[in-house]
Amino acid sequence: MKKKLVGISTVMAVFAPFLGCLLIGQACTRGEVKLQVLNPRGEIELPPVSAPSARIADLAGKRIGLYWNEKAGGIHFWNAIERLLREELPDTTVLRYRGAFDLGDTLAAKIAEETDAFLYGVGD
Repeated sequence: MKKKLVGISTVMAVFAPFLGCLLIGQACTRGEVKLQVLNPRGEIELPPVSAPSARIADLAGKRIGLYWNEKAGGIHFWNAIERLLREELPDTTVLRYRGAFDLGDTLAAKIAEETDAFLYGVGD
């Protein structure tokens, strides 16, 4: 009995695609099968790439911006950086900025206008 069921199952597995074709009225031929594989994440649009700004040859007399995202303890790091900049470059102006992780277009434009160099730091 077991052999008979295996035999019937095998025959059904082989002929099932052909029977399906006949039931829906399509011709069953051996032909080329093409599969299209799709990315489940979809297509990703990449932002335009821009070159980094030119390096500043000398920081003396420049305006340097320091941005901190207000994470706990970060103020000590930025205070030390500002102190070192003032010691090494006494004629340099240090401007402090703080806020969220993302600067946003408005603040980024303001910082770009007000500074010659910029240091951005986040905590964690």
